[in-house]
Amino acid sequence: MRARRPHTKSRTGCLYYKRRKVKCDETRPSCFQCTRHGVACSLAPQSPIDTVVASSDTSGDAQSSSLPNLTHSNPGTPKENTPVPADCLPFLSYPNTQDLMIPFSSHEMWSHDWELMHHYCTVTAESLSYRKDLAHVWAVVIPRLGYQHSFIMHGVLGMAAAHKAYLISAKRKTYILLADYHQTLGSKGYRQYLHDYTLSYWMPALSFASIVILHMLTLPLRKDHGISEDPIGDVVNLAGLLRGIRMTLQPVMKRMVKTEFAPFIFGVWLDSIDEMESYPSLDDSGIPTDTWAVYQQLRGFQESRIPIGSLHKYSEALDKLETCAKLFSVTGIHTEVGAVQFWLYGIDDTIIMDLAALEPHALLLFAHYLVYWAVLETRLWYMRNWSYEILTKIEEALAYRPEFLEKLRWPKQRVVEILK
Repeated sequence: MRARRPHTKSRTGCLYYKRRKVKCDETRPSCFQCTRHGVACSLAPQSPIDTVVASSDTSGDAQSSSLPNLTHSNPGTPKENTPVPADCLPFLSYPNTQDLMIPFSSHEMWSHDWELMHHYCTVTAESLSYRKDLAHVWAVVIPRLGYQHSFIMHGVLGMAAAHKAYLISAKRKTYILLADYHQTLGSKGYRQYLHDYTLSYWMPALSFASIVILHMLTLPLRKDHGISEDPIGDVVNLAGLLRGIRMTLQPVMKRMVKTEFAPFIFGVWLDSIDEMESYPSLDDSGIPTDTWAVYQQLRGFQESRIPIGSLHKYSEALDKLETCAKLFSVTGIHTEVGAVQFWLYGIDDTIIMDLAALEPHALLLFAHYLVYWAVLETRLWYMRNWSYEILTKIEEALAYRPEFLEKLRWPKQRVVEILK
């Protein structure tokens, strides 16, 4: 009998790319493909999604009491000099980069790095936000921290490369190579930095984490056809990324408001949000003026179909969608990305898991959220190519649920109108 041909394919690779039938190098704690595309790797040590920390000071003052709570309540609070274990955060785990190939010669890399730094400081940084104080953080504060921390500088160069890939289609492949190279090197340095990380050294950690979020948002733009193969899976990974950053962000929020990073909070949040009228006018907001009425209908739909044990979580998520609308009603066309992304880290973990499982109520709720995303797609280059692609997948998943498809008509129509 002829000997059986030995099996050469891995059976233990990353689940994310196994599902996409892409070869995995099985590098731990995160494979190269996951690091390259900025997604959480299944090979990384996992922890519950709600392994977070509460604010280090629960008393607070009038100023800090109005800040958004980025975490669920949790009894553990890290001390000032207590190391934060990096493995608690899946998105912070990156592969060994010893075998990472430099995409160009040393002289070419030197030239490209200067080009990218110039582009970042003169073009990219200004394109990341509307507010001048936020632009100052991106253009001055974060690059200045890169003087002492090379992983931040690599993150900055990677973001500039992604921007140039978006702007210059003729050299797109070159800039995507540079973006992936710098982001991978930055991730390696970040991982090393976190080995000895304490809350006293939060600024470099927050700086790179903020860049990682933007890099993740450019994922569709870095794809061959500008479209993600699994946009719902990618947005679930983005939600995990944002939730992981809570461990860094929440304990230092009250000191952040007294530093140059304060615009990261006050650039997207309003002191008076809780004092606003329930349903302010949306005439100048940039979002559909019938949003409030649609949310009322959606709430009734939820109450009539969602089991009582899960209803309050979905009701709270809809409350947070209304908060998004209030922020848009005040800031209008100058709404920052944080006013939309806060919903992803603020909703209950169960809804994120339901979204990953393509549960109809989670899909419908998320479709309504995508209206905000679509508005930002028309204004911010790094937000492009998400909302319509996700809506298409949602519609496919709800194909045999006519009552859900009926409710899907409004967000789909509004997204199409906004993007056209």
